[in-house]
Amino acid sequence: MPRDLPDWGAQSSQATVHEVTDLGELAVRLGSIVTHDRRGDVIWFDGFEDGLKKWETATSGTGAAVDLSLVVVRNGLFAARLVAGSGDSRFARLDKTIPFPVLSPMGAEFSFMLNQNIDRFEFVFDLYDGVNVTQYLITWSDVNNNLLYQDSAGDNQVLASTIDLSQVVSLFHTIKLVVDMESSEYGRLILDQTSYSLSDIAGFVSADVTSPAVRIRINLIGRADSNDIIRVDDVILTQNENV
Repeated sequence: MPRDLPDWGAQSSQATVHEVTDLGELAVRLGSIVTHDRRGDVIWFDGFEDGLKKWETATSGTGAAVDLSLVVVRNGLFAARLVAGSGDSRFARLDKTIPFPVLSPMGAEFSFMLNQNIDRFEFVFDLYDGVNVTQYLITWSDVNNNLLYQDSAGDNQVLASTIDLSQVVSLFHTIKLVVDMESSEYGRLILDQTSYSLSDIAGFVSADVTSPAVRIRINLIGRADSNDIIRVDDVILTQNENV
């Protein structure tokens, strides 16, 4: 005869309650920013609630800035605001560098809001090993409405066309790039609901004696004679991704 305790709802059948068996779902319900794509093991994330002190910033051109947005955010109280300069190189960017990891497929994700046209933005994933840098670069061109990737020769190739992104205020698009750091190849790209395969495409390798590290860069390039703006929120780095 069974001697253990009765099942007091571990397999609940109530109309409004269901057992949570996915720890990722539990984390989201408790307020995690890791909501769009939950694959991979999170090694770092930032929603800009502590300001910009975790980041390196750089700008070029009149009126360029990287600061905090209180007006429109994806989560929490703050997002980063990138304002491209109206002249010179016309950019505003965020860099984050982490120590050289145990090599595995890694992912980098961020969300962004457009409230006007821009020239383009670049999403860069760099692996420095002390001898070379292997670079994985994705560009979204607002001018041409396409997604591009940088190939092993350092040239941009069209990945997808007719990528027209909404400019609804408060709507944040999400982009995630997964690369295989062990094989030095791209893996996949996710933009909102669409996943694009980049398998078997090698990254661009060049000589660089920077100490071993991984860096991501979010780089806004504006139109000439305009101070174009994007807002960035919820940046996430992962390892042990499936590719």
